Amino acid sequence: MVRPEITERRDEIEQTPILDRVASIAEALQKAGDEAQELRHMPAWGSKEMAGQGLYRMAVPRELGGENLSAREQIEAIEAAAAIDGSVGWIVQIHSETNGLVLRQMDRALADKVFDDWDAVVVGGLGTPNGPNPGQTARREGDGWRLSYQGAFASGCHNATWAFVISPFVVDEATGEGAENSFLVPREDFEIIDTWNSAGMRGSGSHDIRMDGTYVPPEHLLPGRALAPSRQWDCPTLRNPCHAVYTKSAVALGVCKAAIESFIDLAQKKTPWGLASPLMDMPQVHYRIGEAQATYMAARTFMLETQDALEANLGPGASEGGRLTPDWEVYREAYLACAHAAQAVRSVVGIINNTAGTTGSRMESPLERQMRDAQQSATHTLITWRHYEDLGKTFVGHDPAINYTELARA
Repeated sequence: MVRPEITERRDEIEQTPILDRVASIAEALQKAGDEAQELRHMPAWGSKEMAGQGLYRMAVPRELGGENLSAREQIEAIEAAAAIDGSVGWIVQIHSETNGLVLRQMDRALADKVFDDWDAVVVGGLGTPNGPNPGQTARREGDGWRLSYQGAFASGCHNATWAFVISPFVVDEATGEGAENSFLVPREDFEIIDTWNSAGMRGSGSHDIRMDGTYVPPEHLLPGRALAPSRQWDCPTLRNPCHAVYTKSAVALGVCKAAIESFIDLAQKKTPWGLASPLMDMPQVHYRIGEAQATYMAARTFMLETQDALEANLGPGASEGGRLTPDWEVYREAYLACAHAAQAVRSVVGIINNTAGTTGSRMESPLERQMRDAQQSATHTLITWRHYEDLGKTFVGHDPAINYTELARA
């Protein structure tokens, strides 16, 4: 069990609704987001602010000091954080998401060990490594493994306490197949390789992580199918195949919401060069802001309602007869809504930025960063435009691709 202090702290902070907690540290998170742009990762103090409000424990079971929030509540909280700053929202989503995903098949003793630290942050770097690297292999050594691994996109790695390395991305040197286990590696046993120099989500710190011959003892091993639906925990998030998807789309929604607000503020102040009328009096601007609001609200509602339906389809906890996987038709709509949200609001932010004129491209304008962040979030493989085709095929009778039916990556 985790220490009583952990659950007592959860009990105390959850007296304040999570959206109010996000709002209470908004000024600090804005400063953290600005600093992160320079550092190319979230400053430690900023991450501590988010952890302090329980934002990384949204999807963690209550037994471990988490809040076990519904998908809707998670989406709303992540959206609120991303509306403050895109990189801040990305850090909230990735840490709350991975802290939940890693638990699905984790042994209870290891779960207690990891989450007995209130500031626990588990990261995963699953992308193709950048530059020279030790590969992605492991070999048996006694009851443990000797791991050589480098993976990209380990968002938030500078403030991590553990790294999660999943089996399909690691080859067993003896068999040439995926390793039998997945791995949990403490911070002192992995290295951060400086590779993140992206414009969008610049402050997310999505660098590579590396383990070069690191020994992983048996008590830090997880099953190969570490992301399979959980029987151990009753919370529906740990059975929801869209968990790692809706969190990312929530960031896109938050960035879009902030961009609309930024443009409205600008429209009330700016008269374009060479024109007599301010932006707020131009019919074209009225049209575009109306279209933007409608698209944002429709995308948001579609995503929230389909996640509600998916959780209802899963039913009660697994121990009470609930389902481990949802019906395909319910899952498909929920996934489609997530991809649609990211792509629709990316377009909205682009149109708004264009309507703002050259102001939107100035580095001091919030619209400039929001444009970069909206574009970046929509490129993530889990919510890319390609899902329109991949899911669309199933409406006319094709079987769903294996990446939808076999949850193998975060």
